[in-house]
Amino acid sequence: MASSSTRAASLSAYRQLVSLIKALPEIQQPHAMKQLRDGFARNRDAPESDVPSLLKEADTKAAFLRVTTPRSAHRNRGSQSGTTTWVYRQGGEVQEGGKSSVVEKARVSNWSGNNLDPCSLKRHQAGLRRAGFMNNAHAKGMF
Repeated sequence: MASSSTRAASLSAYRQLVSLIKALPEIQQPHAMKQLRDGFARNRDAPESDVPSLLKEADTKAAFLRVTTPRSAHRNRGSQSGTTTWVYRQGGEVQEGGKSSVVEKARVSNWSGNNLDPCSLKRHQAGLRRAGFMNNAHAKGMF
């Protein structure tokens, strides 16, 4: 009889493969499910020493299915479709149908790529000093 850890690992691999097969196009699902069931039934009484290699084979098949199935089919399974925007106001939450609204303008900063923020520059120089990059007199030599 298989140990509980190998049984749990094989059940986990089986469930993962089933969920990935359900994400396949409907034409391919029956054949893939039959292949999965036959493969697990064939190796039900496999010796304990063969289980790690069989689990590795199941992981490679799962990786292949993750690559071949459409991303939205297996990543967003069970989630809502479309886009929904929620806006929270003082009176409670109000759902708006897919359109976002600007509640207030974004804050404007005086600091951009052309002029540096003094606080950011000071923090950057402190990091350089801590890492040992600030004093490069040893590299300059005596001129």
